[in-house]
Amino acid sequence: MNTNKLKSILANQGKTQRELAKLFNCAYMTLNKKVNGEIKFSVNEIAELKKYLNLTDSEVVEIFINN
Repeated sequence: MNTNKLKSILANQGKTQRELAKLFNCAYMTLNKKVNGEIKFSVNEIAELKKYLNLTDSEVVEIFINN
């Protein structure tokens, strides 16, 4: 997982990890571990992130598939 790319997109859009935690209805620490690559995002979470952050298919591949 490309954590730096995800963090960069969040920062560029002015969105926070706390907002993502609310979106996924999970604890901030759990979301933080996902963003830092310690826990994997589920397929459904990736789809939700794609919509929420308006990610392109290539960005999804770059962040979650290509390391």
